[in-house]
Amino acid sequence: CQGKKWKALCEDAANHYRSKLVQRDRELFREWNLLVRELKNLTMPLVLRKTRNVVDHNNLPQGIVDAVQWDVLHLGMEAEYADVLPPGFYAAQAYWYMKGHFPCGWDGDFPSGRPIVF
Repeated sequence: CQGKKWKALCEDAANHYRSKLVQRDRELFREWNLLVRELKNLTMPLVLRKTRNVVDHNNLPQGIVDAVQWDVLHLGMEAEYADVLPPGFYAAQAYWYMKGHFPCGWDGDFPSGRPIVF
């Protein structure tokens, strides 16, 4: 989850979503940063609470928690704007989290290929 290619793919997915949102509704997009701050206040404590045991038990690095926080925050942003632009990459990530797994990479060229999930 800390590899350059995976981080770049996640950032590209977020940027792509924001770009499409600007095209659909520039006025609504202006609220993006405000909503990010609000959602961070909700999602960060949740992620810390939900990851604490597995991180402590397995002596995992902070990068794992950071990756989960990024994913959950962006899932929330996709949900927040779902009435304007359908959720995408991060909604797909949520599927794996809900199944108790951790999406942390991509095998092949995106969007072909497949996710790497533990």
